[in-house]
Amino acid sequence: MAQDGTPPVDTTTLLEAYLAAVYRAQVEGASLPLRVGEPAPALDAARPAAPGAVATWTLVTAWNPQSCAQDAGVNATADAALQAWLRARGLQAWPAVGGSADGQWEEHGWLVAGLEAATADALARRHDQAGILHWPRGAPVRLRMYRERPPGNRTGWVDWVHRPR
Repeated sequence: MAQDGTPPVDTTTLLEAYLAAVYRAQVEGASLPLRVGEPAPALDAARPAAPGAVATWTLVTAWNPQSCAQDAGVNATADAALQAWLRARGLQAWPAVGGSADGQWEEHGWLVAGLEAATADALARRHDQAGILHWPRGAPVRLRMYRERPPGNRTGWVDWVHRPR
């Protein structure tokens, strides 16, 4: 149950919301759009990978665990913890936001360069996220979901990652 008393969002509804969401990253003074299933050539051009670096992007937030609305103070505290984790590891990160096209839902987070998938998964779990974006540079943006896959779902740009038991 969310802090505001609302029940958790079901996985099918949540998946549809993530796939329809509008994501943007603030990189090199530009607001760059990201869409699940589409490549992000402007992002790749704005910040080429350093030689020998892991060539991935991850968009992660600490806001609203499991997509259950939290108050501004809770979200600010969670975001500060996420920023501290990123800084402690010397990771490059840029402000990002994701939300509904109509502006009714918005979450601030960070676009991070160079995370291995396992590290991105651990970070998402650390902040109890239902999903994040994580993809190889040059490839279409992928959604990683941390819930059970709904029956019949065959979305090609979604990776269903199960929690370790």
